[in-house]
Amino acid sequence: MASDQDKERESQLLSTEIDPLAQAILDSVQPWDAYEAASDIPGRLLDALDWLPHGGALYGAWAELADLFETGKTPIPDAHAALRQAATDWLARPENDPGASVETWLERAQTLTHRLFDRDGDFWHGPK
Repeated sequence: MASDQDKERESQLLSTEIDPLAQAILDSVQPWDAYEAASDIPGRLLDALDWLPHGGALYGAWAELADLFETGKTPIPDAHAALRQAATDWLARPENDPGASVETWLERAQTLTHRLFDRDGDFWHGPK
């Protein structure tokens, strides 16, 4: 169970490190510019994984969003749309309950990426 201090630290880290990159995703006109911003997110979480309450899950979810581009199986417009939706949802999370809103975002992002992986395939599997 995460301490209140870790939850506050997480909220601060997410707002200063991840929110600007999510905004950069939305500001990007070209899909590959959005991909570059998304690809930076896991690295911003790396040093905090040992204490970050949602660290591993967030790391994995943002990495999977980048994987949509990297597999070569999902059409880039679809990967870009998924990334933009995830960034929009990320920035819309309410500030009054950051833990629950991150968990909701994780569920949505994972559902979105897994739906596309099921449809298109991933690094190891073809479409289902």
